[in-house]
Amino acid sequence: MRVLFLGELFVLFLLLPVVFRTFIKKRNKVDTSVIFSLFAFIVLVLLTLAKGLSFSVFAVAIPCLFIFIFNLRSLGRCFQQLKTDVYTAGAVIVSLLGILLIAGAGYLIIRFYPVSTFRHLNSRECEAVEIIKKNQTGSFAEGFSQISSVKEPVTAVLYKFIPYSVYSNQQNENELPAVLFIPDVYTSVNENSLTIESITRKGNIVLCADFYAKDNAYLESFWNFRVFRSFVLQAEKLKNEAKNIPQDQDQLDRWRQIKTAELKVIAERAKEAGLFERIALIVADGNASLAAKDFCGTENLDIPVFELNENIPGYISGMGNFAVNEPAVYTFVAKAPSDGWIQSQQIALRAEKAKLVQIQNADAEESNSSVSSDSPEEEF
Repeated sequence: MRVLFLGELFVLFLLLPVVFRTFIKKRNKVDTSVIFSLFAFIVLVLLTLAKGLSFSVFAVAIPCLFIFIFNLRSLGRCFQQLKTDVYTAGAVIVSLLGILLIAGAGYLIIRFYPVSTFRHLNSRECEAVEIIKKNQTGSFAEGFSQISSVKEPVTAVLYKFIPYSVYSNQQNENELPAVLFIPDVYTSVNENSLTIESITRKGNIVLCADFYAKDNAYLESFWNFRVFRSFVLQAEKLKNEAKNIPQDQDQLDRWRQIKTAELKVIAERAKEAGLFERIALIVADGNASLAAKDFCGTENLDIPVFELNENIPGYISGMGNFAVNEPAVYTFVAKAPSDGWIQSQQIALRAEKAKLVQIQNADAEESNSSVSSDSPEEEF
């Protein structure tokens, strides 16, 4: 999130020399400042590929593309080393509009920046979390495996979050319970990282994954591409909720089946890592909780499922850490906006309570069975 914030500000900063150059009187000089519009466009593309398209990136893309497109002719003249004597009225108008767009995007990014969250994350009391990430290729039908060639596409990204105390050999990994985290279709693991890290800091090993295989695509179109998928699904969800349009039940059922298949893959990886027997809880966002319950029922597993929904104050079901990832949009769409850091802490505490209830129930059942086996048989 911090990298994204700094990247967005950097793009806007690169645009400033381009829009202000028209107000600096030049005579018989090459218009070199316009080259910064090309640099800004390149940074925007790289930022989108690295972090994916989001509402904040989209806000930055509007002034960037506007200024880049309207200065293509000036870029051509710059590359040809043609000198500029004066700027036309059209160039001045474009610059003025560009300044307004940059100011608007900058305001949205800076005004709604989640200062409280990152103040807590940067504090000494906040324990670091180590993230082990593995890229795999394959499909749900044929299975996933390690990538052996550069030509093989990444269709699954597996994550393992562990407390820093384990990573630094201060604590034995075999002593910690495992938690499976399942995001809804609207988000990726990265968009739930604040919640996952908060659960990890409670002394858990958290396993989760993102999948991009074609045989279980969330969207049957070009927009299923990793860079666009979350943004398109979130935008559609917010639009339908604003217009009170109910979700397509067939689509929800299909997503439910996909999430069940994803959970099976994560469970298999837990078995391979020797963590399956230590799974104490499944944390599922939004409708993914239905898939988690289906999975437990099919596999006959007595694992509690903790659902992330509106019961958590300020939380938007299915949208992950929306309060931190998209603070500007969240402020307008949340029914009762709350701090993203507080949300993640509440989720972690409630998840621990769900684990404790399950452990207490298991201990009670074990105690009852022990008493029953030790009691003498009745004589008839």
